[in-house]
Amino acid sequence: MVRVGSNSHGGSSLGAWLNSSFFPPMLLPMALNIKSPEVEELVAAVSAMTGESKTEAVRRALVERRDRLALQAAHRERGSSFLRYLEEEVWPKAPAGQLGRGLSREEEDEILGYGPEGV
Repeated sequence: MVRVGSNSHGGSSLGAWLNSSFFPPMLLPMALNIKSPEVEELVAAVSAMTGESKTEAVRRALVERRDRLALQAAHRERGSSFLRYLEEEVWPKAPAGQLGRGLSREEEDEILGYGPEGV
């Protein structure tokens, strides 16, 4: 149920309307209250070094961290996709007894192109 108050002019109260169930709380902007002296000092230092406002310094730091985390997640996904490809497509086609077998020194040298006269 939406409850709307009225102001002295007989109209709806904007505050009551915004706080109604019509707008879920997560969609309304909220203030950030930083209670850590260390964080306050870091924000002040970065703000002074860049000439940005404290808000902009925090915003940029969070954007950079979000982008780094997204990139890490993409790398993990790429790695797991590659591993899945190896497990499903490559390793089943390896000759019996070859999968997991180490190379001899001679086989390594041959692959690298080493011979009796060097490379």
